[in-house]
Amino acid sequence: MSKIKPSSLEVDAKITKEGIDIMLNNDCFKIIYPAKIWEKYDKTLKRVLAENIAYSSTMFVPQMFGLHEIHYKTARPISETFLFKNGIYDMPICAITDNKSSLNYVKNFFNTRPIHEKNKISIPTQRKTKVGTKKTAIVPFSFGKESMLSFSLCKEIGITPILVNFIEPSNKYEYFHKRNLIKKFENEMKTRVYTVQYDPGILRYGKYWSLNTELGWGLQTTEYALMSLPFAEYFNAGYIVLGNEQSCNDIFFDKEGMLSYKAAYDQHSDWTPQQGLLASLILGRRIEVVSFMESLYEIAINKILHTRYPEDGKYQMSCMADNKNAKNNRWCQKCVKCGYIYALCCAFNLDLKKIGFTENLFDKKHSKIYDHFFNYNPKAPAYGSQEELGLAFYLSFLNGFKGYSMEKFKKTLLPRFRKNRKAYAKQYLGINECPNIPKEYKKNLLKIYKKELSLNI
Repeated sequence: MSKIKPSSLEVDAKITKEGIDIMLNNDCFKIIYPAKIWEKYDKTLKRVLAENIAYSSTMFVPQMFGLHEIHYKTARPISETFLFKNGIYDMPICAITDNKSSLNYVKNFFNTRPIHEKNKISIPTQRKTKVGTKKTAIVPFSFGKESMLSFSLCKEIGITPILVNFIEPSNKYEYFHKRNLIKKFENEMKTRVYTVQYDPGILRYGKYWSLNTELGWGLQTTEYALMSLPFAEYFNAGYIVLGNEQSCNDIFFDKEGMLSYKAAYDQHSDWTPQQGLLASLILGRRIEVVSFMESLYEIAINKILHTRYPEDGKYQMSCMADNKNAKNNRWCQKCVKCGYIYALCCAFNLDLKKIGFTENLFDKKHSKIYDHFFNYNPKAPAYGSQEELGLAFYLSFLNGFKGYSMEKFKKTLLPRFRKNRKAYAKQYLGINECPNIPKEYKKNLLKIYKKELSLNI
């Protein structure tokens, strides 16, 4: 998929019977909703949503090509100032991944001018008397551990979860596996998984032009919150439940002294209420964007999911599935993320076969997926953290798991993690600050977490 590098950029958005067409120069990228959901969405709300998605899905494209302008035939969006903050705070981590200067990335983003043909901002009529029910929540549903646990928790605490899977074409094999998972999941769980075809997702990472960049990734959860609004309206939902976990709050200063949000700023707890405000403005009534995962690290999330809800957990898919090794298995078993989740599962002796792993990722053949762990660079971190993964390795060691990487761990890092095991367990298997857990359900959620995370090591 090799496209000609553009010398200028023009964007438009058209409302269709299926959803929204985003036009970038002469190319059309469709967003297709379930027919009954889109049909019932108010005409004015459709227009406002289209204007904002036209902007969010393309605002990062100029930087990929060294351009300083992008022209929009749509009206100036409500989200412009929101997404400027979201975008500029994402630049340092994008630069680190792209092996570029974070200062230059921030400068280039700052110097890019969006030019709108219509300067007046469209806003929906504010419906002060209409408030969604807090017994219903829209859950952007990826089959990852966070969205899967959010689904499981909703059922237990009395919330009806409306599951929405956004089909992202930038990851080649992802939907191939999720399509099959959806069928099996719906049949067993008697729960509908709605899908939204999101063709503009091919612009992320520059995939449409066969580029290799992190640009575009850091707006993903903000876009999902906005694209969930037709479902929120249809089901009168009071919440949109994202899966931002505690590690999304990790920050550091890179080698150029730039503040960097490790997981991208759109997943930081500071940004979550801003997403709720933006979603409320675009919907014309109050809706809260929240996260049930905010107090938990990944190792705790994985533990709770698979020990409390094992029949839900068996559907977990956390691999990006963007390489040929993922063609026949929903876990490619070759990437850093697969290696991380594998260790989290071994830490609690989970049924690896039931979850979908078929190989020993601690063996020599898979050793490269742990290179970042043994050679951890806090100024240029890969997925996850050395401390959390090290705790998983330590617990896996206690459980008797063997292999080349486990032997390497025993020779190099075991003394450190044995000495600090209680401190690491307190942090990564503990309950941390959670300002964006809804207060109506906080007590019940924390009670579940405390019960499942009581562990003596």
